[in-house]
Amino acid sequence: MGLTKKFRYLLVTDALLRFLEPEEVDAVIAHEIGHVKRKHLLFYLFFFVGYLLLSYATFNLFVFVIIYSQMLYRFFENLGIQQTTVISVVSSVLVIVLFLIYFRYIFGYYMRNFERQADTYVYTLFGSADHLITTLQKIALTTGQSANQPNWHHFSIAERIAYLKKCEQDRSWVARHDRKIRKSIGLYLVGILIMGGVGYHLNFGETGRLLNAHFFEKILQKELERSPNNARLYSMLGDLYYSRKQYAETIWAYGQSINLEPQNPQVLNNLAWLLVTVQDRSLRDKERGLRLAKRAVALERSPVFLDTLAEAYFANDMLPEAIETIKQALSLAPEGRSYYEEQLKKFVTKMNSESEKK
Repeated sequence: MGLTKKFRYLLVTDALLRFLEPEEVDAVIAHEIGHVKRKHLLFYLFFFVGYLLLSYATFNLFVFVIIYSQMLYRFFENLGIQQTTVISVVSSVLVIVLFLIYFRYIFGYYMRNFERQADTYVYTLFGSADHLITTLQKIALTTGQSANQPNWHHFSIAERIAYLKKCEQDRSWVARHDRKIRKSIGLYLVGILIMGGVGYHLNFGETGRLLNAHFFEKILQKELERSPNNARLYSMLGDLYYSRKQYAETIWAYGQSINLEPQNPQVLNNLAWLLVTVQDRSLRDKERGLRLAKRAVALERSPVFLDTLAEAYFANDMLPEAIETIKQALSLAPEGRSYYEEQLKKFVTKMNSESEKK
């Protein structure tokens, strides 16, 4: 045990020294030296990091699968179990299953083959594996376990002995096993790189952003089914639609929120800004936007809301009002003044241009 030379130890029990001949102890030590020389402990650490990456990459997938599994939802809803509980329990179960599968079949595969590689390392130090074979036979005899008993992290004793005897007859089997491990590690690296790419896209890329948006929309719609008069949920749904540039849906969601809570200045401001700035002219409604912006400023006189009102005046060709309002926003703005100054410049330029035409 031990990843570095300074803290690397080999523990030998009294029973091992009592039952084994000195040559057999040497064979056991050769096996352990094989683990060190082949850097198996470092690979074990690498495989554990690989599991963390795999679980990180697949966790969002688990959640998305749960959210979109209507049959699963209906089943739990009929039992009276809340949505958040369903997500928590099922995702936890899936993570545990992933853990068991990974360590039983993937990590276990490499552990078994690393043990075989350590067995064959005896040929690097000795001309024969006879003493390691007799050691394995003694282990089976003294422990009382069957030599054919399977083991998830070791080959059975019978399989280990059989492979060593095969190598005794033809040493090319040692090199064949080394090549098998190199190919297996290469395949694992490719798989980890793919999972790393998947994890990146799911958590930071456009794919993840879209999936998260769908996930969030699904939750909001579920909550709205339970609380159809919740203005805050409609406001959040509007924010989501706006981030996805679904402006028609945004206008509808903000409108529903305002109908339920007419005195919310933030939603009034958001909808006003959209109505006077949206590129799709079929959705633009500058008169309504102006009315909403005035209501927002009447409720809360902040630089942001004043800027929206100034933009609404500008959209309605009320340039003096736009200039006066943006000046008020500029006077109240503690930071980000350059933006308001640019707005003022835009309005003044437009008014000067209109004056020249006249």
